[in-house]
Amino acid sequence: MKITNVKIFRAKKRGPVLAYANVILSEKFIIRGITLLENERGRFISMPSRRLYDEERQYRDMCHPLNSKVREELTEEVFAAYDKFVANEE
Repeated sequence: MKITNVKIFRAKKRGPVLAYANVILSEKFIIRGITLLENERGRFISMPSRRLYDEERQYRDMCHPLNSKVREELTEEVFAAYDKFVANEE
């Protein structure tokens, strides 16, 4: 599937969370709630997740890339859209 649209939403609080993103794949499938983060190791994305109630403080991704190549492509596209979003705000 091809990434056909990325929509960025600014985070309301300061900290490691930079923004949130919704990604549309091939104009047929949407992933809502991707979190864009930055820490001392760099920038990365976190896929939407939910808490597992049968275990202590554990979360499971609701959807995720199946290999590192796809994750890298998704990360690059999302942060390219984020950089454009930030440039347009200034």
